[in-house]
Amino acid sequence: MKNPLSIYGRVIKSPIKKIDKYIEIVGSSNPRLNAMAKDSRLSILAVLSKHYTKVATTIVDNMADLDRLVAKKPDLVILGMKLILLDSSKGYDDSPKIWLSSYLQEKGINFTGSDTDALVLEFDKHEAKQKVIDAGLQSSKYFISRINHPTFKHSLRFPLFVKPTNRGDSKGIDEKSVVGSKQELESKILSIHNDYSSDALIEEYLPGREFSVAIIKRPKSNDLLAMPIEIVAPANTQGNKFLSEAVKDADSEKVLAVDNLELSDAINTLAVGVFRALGSRDYGRIDMRLDKSGVPNFIEANLMPGLSSHGYLARCFHLNDRISYEDMIRSIVELAFDRAPNLPIKLAPAILRTNLDDIAASQLAGSGLIV
Repeated sequence: MKNPLSIYGRVIKSPIKKIDKYIEIVGSSNPRLNAMAKDSRLSILAVLSKHYTKVATTIVDNMADLDRLVAKKPDLVILGMKLILLDSSKGYDDSPKIWLSSYLQEKGINFTGSDTDALVLEFDKHEAKQKVIDAGLQSSKYFISRINHPTFKHSLRFPLFVKPTNRGDSKGIDEKSVVGSKQELESKILSIHNDYSSDALIEEYLPGREFSVAIIKRPKSNDLLAMPIEIVAPANTQGNKFLSEAVKDADSEKVLAVDNLELSDAINTLAVGVFRALGSRDYGRIDMRLDKSGVPNFIEANLMPGLSSHGYLARCFHLNDRISYEDMIRSIVELAFDRAPNLPIKLAPAILRTNLDDIAASQLAGSGLIV
């Protein structure tokens, strides 16, 4: 039986001695900011503790927490969150925010996955979508309705699909997300503005099958390995099949291997193209659907998957090459260690202070750290 990691051109063997590295697994107690559940952090902790001398989990909710993390000087941070709020007295929408990836890079601390430039694109679904289109890759036509300037005019063909621009885990997606009339469109756009404090992304609905493709960089090369799965959601009351928040909460979708080689090649080619177009690094997941002609279209990217043992990323690895959860996690960590150390980026002098709590957001504007 072949070793599941032979596809990487090497075999990852369990070391006789633990590797002398210190790894921190980071998440948030704020559900809006957290990309990694507690169970996932504990699963990763269990895997890596067998192979590395020091592994810990840390909750980072504010700048004091982040400064304490930096002071520990870990060799690697496994990021399970993108942002922290700089003003805890304000809500998510009102507080200035700081990118952990930029802050860690400025401090010379290595971290898993993509850097801030790619995460910024992934964070705003319409920005990622336009970047993909500009790269000549396939994605359905769309328009944006801004929360501070609602618009309903368009030249798209019904039915349309409406979702928030800045939410993950299918938040804001329900049976009313597919709209077939002006009235339904306006109602769904306003519900996203009001209920999710988000701009709305409106795109021509893709009625075909849905897929997710895990992408991981091959060690010591620029080659990317793509591993697809098909996601089959149950039909809703309108007969449409897509991943809504209710479907994800109920875990009622099916996940299947993609056996058709021609189809697999088409969706893998799109996924790799999208991954590169977004400037992604190391690993991620690219979601897509087929249009009415069977052509794959990019939907959205997830460059910080939750890394759970039962998530889509793990199932991509297992269904395609029987790669275990443990080997998946170790491969992601080894990719980060294989990279050259992050070089400090040039920042505004205010960023160089140890504690940012007393720095006005205006001082940080344009630094690349604050949103």
